Amino acid sequence: MTQDDIKAMAVKLSMLVDSFETRGDKVVQQNAQAAETIRMAAQNVSQVSQQVSSRAVEEFRQAAGATLHQGLREPLAQAEKHLESAILDVRNAAADLQRRISQAGRMHTATAWKAFAACAIGSLAVMGAAVYMTMHARAELANAQWAAQINAAIASGNLAPCGEGICARVDGQRWVRLDQAQEPRR
Repeated sequence: MTQDDIKAMAVKLSMLVDSFETRGDKVVQQNAQAAETIRMAAQNVSQVSQQVSSRAVEEFRQAAGATLHQGLREPLAQAEKHLESAILDVRNAAADLQRRISQAGRMHTATAWKAFAACAIGSLAVMGAAVYMTMHARAELANAQWAAQINAAIASGNLAPCGEGICARVDGQRWVRLDQAQEPRR
């Protein structure tokens, strides 16, 4: 895994998190719009209710004078039906709003958990890549130090034939064959 791969993975993770945040913001905006629509509907219902009540009261006054002997049962029943209908509309609007708020809350929570999980997985991937890069760098540094010691031995003339190859004195004490691959020291 190269640094470019890690950077590409980090950019993709950032875009994914940004997408989750954008979706969450859209849900919040939709809920705000729905709440405003329901508030306006409730206002309209309230106004209609007031108008119906005003008309009913006026009709009651007129009907009382003209039809006192028939009683007020019929206009009262109509007014009561109108009021019950308006109350039912307000209750339905409130229940719908509550349902949408609850649904949006669940959706927002799910989105937040998905974003958290994506961030956690991405963080673990980045940490793993960092550990790998560190280990690789340490191995390369050890090899570079080994090569520097061999080059110093060659430069100082600490070379001698050994067996079927050439050996160099390293660290002023050890003889190491130059024609064999050496295990890097750690």
